[in-house]
Amino acid sequence: DEAVIVDDPALGAPTAQGYLLDITDQKRAEEELHRSEEQLRQAQKMEAIGRLAGGVAHDFNNLLTVVRGYVGFLLDEPSLSASIRNGLVEIDAATDRAVALTRQLLAFSRRQVLAPTTLDLSEVVAELHSMLRRLIGEDIELEIRSEPSLGTIQADRSQVEQVLMNLAVNARDAMPSGG
Repeated sequence: DEAVIVDDPALGAPTAQGYLLDITDQKRAEEELHRSEEQLRQAQKMEAIGRLAGGVAHDFNNLLTVVRGYVGFLLDEPSLSASIRNGLVEIDAATDRAVALTRQLLAFSRRQVLAPTTLDLSEVVAELHSMLRRLIGEDIELEIRSEPSLGTIQADRSQVEQVLMNLAVNARDAMPSGG
């Protein structure tokens, strides 16, 4: 606190008197508190999203188990035509990918680190081709050009697949009239 007296000799007497108070530290503390409160709100939101994702993933995983069971029963049927069998194999493969994505959601909700494995990128891309084709729609041409020897990487398969699907969906969304 500092007393201030403004004294103008031309006026003959003091014209104003007051105190100056430096509140810089108080303002900084208030701003820091505001930032901390915002970070807490964001952390609480992420925790709620994680719990929601975990609940949805758990329920979805139960449904996938039923789908896998019925597909397995149908594939055991010897009288299936080749086209129906191929369709069921595609359903089974898509179910496997959905299970992997569900595991990823469960890992997120539990804040677990996903374990990377050695992946052949050419193989991952080739296996995703038919699903990507259906995902982007008929009005967009899908052409995959990859080096024959992309090599291997250490990554979580479901994360790599998710990245590829996101890229395909983003590309599709960027071409609303086809392309």
